Amino acid sequence: MKLDNRGNVAIIAALCLPMIVGGAAYGVEVSYWRYDQVRVQQAADAAAYAAAVVERSDGSGVTNATLTAAATTAATSNGYTTTTDTLNVNTPSTATPSDANSVEVVISRTEPPIFTTYIRCAVASWNSNTCGGSTATVKASSTASFSNAGDACVLALSPSAAAAADFAGNSSLTLDGCSVMSDSLASNAFNMQGSSTLSVPCVYAVGGASLGGSLSLTTCGAVKTRQPPVADPFASLTMPTPDPHPKNFNANSAKCGDTFSGMAIHSSITLPSCGAGQAYIISGGNLDLTGGGSLSCSGCTFFLTNGAGVTMNGNSHLNASAPTSGAYSGMLFMSDRSNTAVIKINGDSTSVVTGALYAPDGNVNFLGNFSGASGCTQIVAQTVSWSGNTTFADNCSAYGLSPVHVGSVVKLSA
Repeated sequence: MKLDNRGNVAIIAALCLPMIVGGAAYGVEVSYWRYDQVRVQQAADAAAYAAAVVERSDGSGVTNATLTAAATTAATSNGYTTTTDTLNVNTPSTATPSDANSVEVVISRTEPPIFTTYIRCAVASWNSNTCGGSTATVKASSTASFSNAGDACVLALSPSAAAAADFAGNSSLTLDGCSVMSDSLASNAFNMQGSSTLSVPCVYAVGGASLGGSLSLTTCGAVKTRQPPVADPFASLTMPTPDPHPKNFNANSAKCGDTFSGMAIHSSITLPSCGAGQAYIISGGNLDLTGGGSLSCSGCTFFLTNGAGVTMNGNSHLNASAPTSGAYSGMLFMSDRSNTAVIKINGDSTSVVTGALYAPDGNVNFLGNFSGASGCTQIVAQTVSWSGNTTFADNCSAYGLSPVHVGSVVKLSA
């Protein structure tokens, strides 16, 4: 009797079909995980770049929380979601621990099972086990770093003002190892006119430059225009809180931490140094150093608010230095962020101004023929006007000043 084998193939196919379908389903799901890993890598790249930009702007004062916030914002725009993903920031990067300017972002994504759930459940039922699904995790890391082209000791923050960094008259300025940066988009964001002379490693501007006078660039071949703006290096600085009832200034009883309605100085006085986190607060009036007045103060910060400014004339004398540590390290004159008043620095040739002049919403006019100890003076303001003759220097960490990085490039590691 001859056996009929025609149904064998169908039986074998039926038995193999679950494995074939299961294998195909597993392949599809693994491919989806791989696709998701590419997306996670994209989010990690964007996050690392954003965090490096923030670290470049804020320098050593930036916190991990600030970097994480910037990284999360960038990652979210590229598919990151808190429901399935986690994000961690390492600085410096664990991939390049010797590079202090590096930031690493690691993103992990939990992948819930789809087709593989049915395969596991089928196997579990065959073995009389409970069907319990497990998850897969895809992970991506990215490192970004920045390099600094140089440091600035004059930074004009205005995004639009004409001649935001202005050098005029018969001024003569030598910047030893530090540059000029203008954030303005104006065609003359950096402006020289008259018979002014400037010797500087580099000049940077977001907009353009108008080059009258005499400019000597000791490092760059030409003024670098169309550059990325430099963020306010002191943006995270917490300003003092003025007393709503300011005192009248009395040189014999004044102490740091008090709030004064103004400071009119027409004789020779010496003020006590400031304690940690303290400042002489001037609210509403001016620090007026005229009529041959002389002011000395070592380790002091003067805070200007409610329209307060600084006025000096050419025969006055100022010998002042900022604290070298604490919350206001390096900060000599600082203006409230809503204060548009002018800080006008003038004085005789023996004056010394050591520290930063910071007016984030105001203007600094530097008219004097002097600078700080070892040339250590730094100006950060909406606009800066210069008509004095002096030399500024870059290596000022001993005087409490931190460098203002300019011309830096952020890049992802290969």
